[in-house]
Amino acid sequence: MKTRKDFLDSIKKAKLIVVKIGSARVSGEESKINDFLYDLVGDIRSLRDQGKEVILVSSGAIAQGKKLLAEESGRETIPNGKTTLAEKQALAAMGQNKLLNLYESFFSRVNIPIAQILFGRKDLNEEKSFSNLKQTFRQLLDWGILPIVNENDSVSTEEINLGDNDILSAIVASIVGADLLLILTGVDGFLNGKEKIDLFTEISKETESLATGPSGPGTGGMFTKINAAKLLLPFGIKTGIVNGEKKHAIAEFFTKETFGTLIGNGNYPHRIPTASEIQSHFFSFSTE
Repeated sequence: MKTRKDFLDSIKKAKLIVVKIGSARVSGEESKINDFLYDLVGDIRSLRDQGKEVILVSSGAIAQGKKLLAEESGRETIPNGKTTLAEKQALAAMGQNKLLNLYESFFSRVNIPIAQILFGRKDLNEEKSFSNLKQTFRQLLDWGILPIVNENDSVSTEEINLGDNDILSAIVASIVGADLLLILTGVDGFLNGKEKIDLFTEISKETESLATGPSGPGTGGMFTKINAAKLLLPFGIKTGIVNGEKKHAIAEFFTKETFGTLIGNGNYPHRIPTASEIQSHFFSFSTE
């Protein structure tokens, strides 16, 4: 039976890494956000200095839009926290620039240029669009630019169904053929009661039944994180679920075999799915 230690070498050798950040990491108290981003940019700078390529998938546009609207209006934006689809799309349109500017202000300090990529399901409907998207990612990485990805929330409804971008991050990892997806969350990994599970080589129905829903400003929770990892297993892509509130969480995952939860199975060959495979495989999952 494989243990987490068996995977440590392959994790360290991961060349292309997708990092997913949930809404909770970039919303709330400004000092807490700043502390998180300070560690994040330092860890990503370190990965790039090691010759690794990184793509960021970030939620938070809607949360930033709510904050901006509250500042402008001087009141709570949505009574009882209930938002219509139109309100969510409008908030995303407001918050997207604010979110990107926040990242720009931190990544510029470590000399990492960034670019924004927004896409939705329709961009994966055809092989041509799929190919163009892959080429865009590759060109940005070749230029040494950090792609920051979000769903095109202001014109689509998919974020509601994709679990605060957990599934979107898995789709991005599959499009680019990443070696590793790292999902930053607010807990130490997958918990069975009070016990953290270090490694899953498969995700069973029993495991899914133990996973919980969202507990913060996002729409995901452990259930969608586990399912994002499950969707990547057949393509030989490993997933790490780590506590983004811990200092230098990304760096810790690469050096400590007990940090976070790893979902991986060395028996699956690494490959990049086609556009039609992504449509049938990833979009068959729904959080509703």
